[in-house]
Amino acid sequence: MNQPILQKLRNWRSEVAQLEGAVPYRVFPNKVLEDIARLKPTSKEDLLAIKGIREKKFEKYGQTVLAIINESTSPEMKKGDPKKVRDKYQVYSVSGYLDFLNANISREIFTIRGEISSVSIKGQIYFSIKDKEDGSLLNCIMWNNVYQMCGIEVVEGMEVIICGVAEVYKPYGKLTFKVGTIQLVGEGALKKAYDKLKEKLEADGLFDESKKRAIPQFPNKIGLITSRDGAVINDFMSNVGRFGYNISFMDSRVEGIGATNDLLKAVKYFSNKDIDVLVIIRGGGSLESLQAFNNEMLVRKIAELKFPVICGIGHDKDVPLLSYVADKSVSTPTAVAQTLNKSWEQALERANLYEKTIILKYENCLKDTNYSLNNLSASLINFYQFIFERFDGYSKEIKNNISNMNQIIRHEKYKIKKIGELINAGFRSLKRRAEMELDNFEKVINQNNPERQLKLGYSIVTLREKVVRSITQVKRGDLLSSKFGDGSIESEVK
Repeated sequence: MNQPILQKLRNWRSEVAQLEGAVPYRVFPNKVLEDIARLKPTSKEDLLAIKGIREKKFEKYGQTVLAIINESTSPEMKKGDPKKVRDKYQVYSVSGYLDFLNANISREIFTIRGEISSVSIKGQIYFSIKDKEDGSLLNCIMWNNVYQMCGIEVVEGMEVIICGVAEVYKPYGKLTFKVGTIQLVGEGALKKAYDKLKEKLEADGLFDESKKRAIPQFPNKIGLITSRDGAVINDFMSNVGRFGYNISFMDSRVEGIGATNDLLKAVKYFSNKDIDVLVIIRGGGSLESLQAFNNEMLVRKIAELKFPVICGIGHDKDVPLLSYVADKSVSTPTAVAQTLNKSWEQALERANLYEKTIILKYENCLKDTNYSLNNLSASLINFYQFIFERFDGYSKEIKNNISNMNQIIRHEKYKIKKIGELINAGFRSLKRRAEMELDNFEKVINQNNPERQLKLGYSIVTLREKVVRSITQVKRGDLLSSKFGDGSIESEVK
């Protein structure tokens, strides 16, 4: 695959998509561009043979694609001799010639200044711009979504700067300029449009303080949108870099006719990213240079984000509308860095204070402990001195008592012998009393045993294991059990 050709095709596709207000893959998918760069077609037939390119696509983009391939591969073109590329005697059809014109003029993007002379909105926006010097006229078309993105209302007499490419509309042979971006010219017109849009956005509640999102106390994941060129990003990075932030950067133009589109793309990129706060910065400038930050679509996109936004756009008199909708607005990129750093610096100050407090308390604790150890040491010395003194006393007492030990032991043996005899006598007496009581209990039990009566001719009648004491307890058909001294009888009540 030819990478230089592929890159040129991608750049061309991005420009076309921007002019048409479409996503790039609607022009050509990546696979088609890769096949073109790999096969390098040189004719209409070769291009139509690539999957994904049909007659309609060829009519719209075919000649431009072939011109890009030809420019990249033709040695004659590199030498800059157009005669070696195109035979001047070649005869073209009208359609072929117009295709050749479109393929060449649509590759060049122009920025033009002029005055709006007529406006017609029919799905798309059709208007003309004229030269104030000689009245020269250029017909223009602008896709509606591109017009909405630009955020200004096109009216007759307005001086504007437009950017886009030219194209000959083949059915009428009419030259039309396809506008990709449009901006107002002149401080008066810009101020009028600014005030009108500000009033509209205020009425919609986009600037209400109640809708401001809180900046996290300790932000870490930062999304950054600004231009990679210039001193602004260096000022920001040099002031914000010492707290270990995780910064995701998107390069964007911050001034000029293409800045709005770049900013919208950058905001869209971050809209679904996991970040704590989005930072948008640029240096100061005039109202004209800050037009991109007064775009209605951009302001509304910022208001829809799920995370807070800090805006650091240098300004003197007129505050950009983006600063009004931002959750925090400061005047310089350095001030943005200071805003992000503030909570971290306060935490660092508290940590330093805690460190000093801990060290001080540790020193005091060491002093207190040392004092306690000294007191404890003195107490231990006194205690052991007391122990040793008592030990000496007890030692002397023991020595005195040892001499009387034999006599004491003999006396104690005698006492133990007497106690043993008394215990044995007591046990014998208790045994005799227990035997007598057991004999008496046996007699009483035998006299009160209900089965003793059975031997005298009596019986015990039961119904369902319950003793029958009255005839009222039974009824006809009950099964009774009669227990005698030598057995039992089962009977039925008749």
